[in-house]
Amino acid sequence: MIHTSLSFITNELNEYLKLRTGTPAVDRVFLTSVATEGAGVVIPDKSVGVSLINIEEDRVYKDQKTTIINNHGHVEHLNPEIKLNLYILISANFQNNDQNDSSDDYVEGLKQLSFIISFFQAKNVFTPENSPKLADYDPNLKKLVVELYSYSFEQLYNFWSVVGTKYLPSVLYKVRMITFQEREFFDTSIPIEKIGIKSKTKKR
Repeated sequence: MIHTSLSFITNELNEYLKLRTGTPAVDRVFLTSVATEGAGVVIPDKSVGVSLINIEEDRVYKDQKTTIINNHGHVEHLNPEIKLNLYILISANFQNNDQNDSSDDYVEGLKQLSFIISFFQAKNVFTPENSPKLADYDPNLKKLVVELYSYSFEQLYNFWSVVGTKYLPSVLYKVRMITFQEREFFDTSIPIEKIGIKSKTKKR
């Protein structure tokens, strides 16, 4: 479900940038890591990378319900579902490698990031109703909420130090709610429908 969620978001960004730039045949956004050891930045040149950098459980909205009634009228017990938040870094890899190509420069990277911020400002909630392609990626995805996430200069420095490459213009987003429910039931029983009270009266 994580991979389908991020693949969907990547596709939505690609479709939007194609409209904004007037280049319907060019993919500019890729789901990829930022860098690998020894290879440096692995985001394709002249493109934007969508990278998963953290996963956390959302305990605020955690459902404690552990029982359901199945089609046969039996009670089934299962573990509560897990709701996850994904933190995705969107980085622009336009490093001015070719001085003769105006599309391959720092300013162009900022322009692409601006388009992406505008996209999520206009639409940050995705459901099967407003985004029919969501069900094509995963029928279990009912809702994705994308929120801009701010982090400090210290966190920024620590992250890029861990990545092991020079800083790229980037923006961080929090994606919620990714819900996991493996429907493995650990107990089944017949529901209690009536409660009877037996009383005894003493004979005189």
